[in-house]
Amino acid sequence: MSSTPSAVPPAAPPKKSNVIFWVLGIFGGLILLIVLAVVGAGFFVMHKAKQMGFDSELAKKNPGLATAKMLVTMNPDLEIVSSDDSAGTITVHNKKDGKTLTMKFDPQKKSMVVVDENGKESTVKISGGGSSASMEVNSPEGSVKIGSGADGPPSWVPVYPGSTPQNTMSINENGKRSGTYSLVTQDSVDKVLSYYTDALKSNGLSASTTTFNSNGKTGGSVTGEDTGRSVGVIVSSENDGTHVAVTFGEKKAAQ
Repeated sequence: MSSTPSAVPPAAPPKKSNVIFWVLGIFGGLILLIVLAVVGAGFFVMHKAKQMGFDSELAKKNPGLATAKMLVTMNPDLEIVSSDDSAGTITVHNKKDGKTLTMKFDPQKKSMVVVDENGKESTVKISGGGSSASMEVNSPEGSVKIGSGADGPPSWVPVYPGSTPQNTMSINENGKRSGTYSLVTQDSVDKVLSYYTDALKSNGLSASTTTFNSNGKTGGSVTGEDTGRSVGVIVSSENDGTHVAVTFGEKKAAQ
């Protein structure tokens, strides 16, 4: 293994999904913040709504819509084009890129429908709560699942033995699979790096490993790929153990 004296060298991530970019990345993470309210941050929403001058009754009835209004008001790059409290809808304009997005919230179903200016529609569904919470996004390009409802990684993506993946995300875009997961183990950084290096090679991928030592902490990365698949692994030593973050993706649809 080679060594570098600075920070963790980034593992090569799979190509960004159009679904993730459009639904989750748009408007500076606005939707993800709203999702937190839909899941159950009602008290926070009501408190902030009062501070911002919003009707507290709206926050009680539709926390997602109340949060959307609050966040748009606080962001100088966004503006409300129109809103309808009774229908649970809000249309937001992004001043920077000129894009417009309409969101419709259903607090009973913990769901949200997102429509862009071209009429492309995506649905966001929340289920569970706490550590069992999950979110599923469906759009014309595919689907995204985050949390306990996410699909497990495919067989060619190794998972460290004796560990349970957390913070999982799975993406299915036009038949191509990608995603992320993280885990914590008490094994050493070197042992974890060696496992992933060997496992990627056993699954037919190339493997390139780099280690680092910075501010008294050790870590490293493993990247692997072939003509149709890629995996990136970042490993770091922390106070509670060795942390592992894995990203993976298919460059073409699985046959």
